[in-house]
Amino acid sequence: MKKVLIVLGVVLSLAVGLLVFTSRNSTMAVHASYAGESQQMEKMCLAFMEDIQFKDFQKAASYHSVEDRKKADVPAEIQHWFGIRHETLNIMRYDIVKISFDSSGKRCRVLVHTVFKVLNANEIRELEIMLYWFKDPAEGWVMDLDSSLH
Repeated sequence: MKKVLIVLGVVLSLAVGLLVFTSRNSTMAVHASYAGESQQMEKMCLAFMEDIQFKDFQKAASYHSVEDRKKADVPAEIQHWFGIRHETLNIMRYDIVKISFDSSGKRCRVLVHTVFKVLNANEIRELEIMLYWFKDPAEGWVMDLDSSLH
């Protein structure tokens, strides 16, 4: 009886180990398949944040679809986002925290950590921002204006 329980325990342990190993490999395969896309998203998000940092609102709006560019009011959105007017915003640093894709590979979200200074209050704050992107068949990766800045 003891030998049967020991054999059963060993078999169960091997099964659990195999399950854990294969689930890690499948997760790694999904991440590896989006490696090039992930680098592209990181580059685009950093460029977008740099445009916000240097108050190039026209360039910042260019990451949106052609349709969204017409209604994009980046200064107003910055005020909504950061809680201060863009004139008093001094973005000091921003870092990409996490990039994740949906199962279709056509939607992406990027978590960005920002450190900024409120100029007239001499106050330093931190904010995490989630940027949402989708892959448009005609335009490639574009930022979803409604979900990213609201």
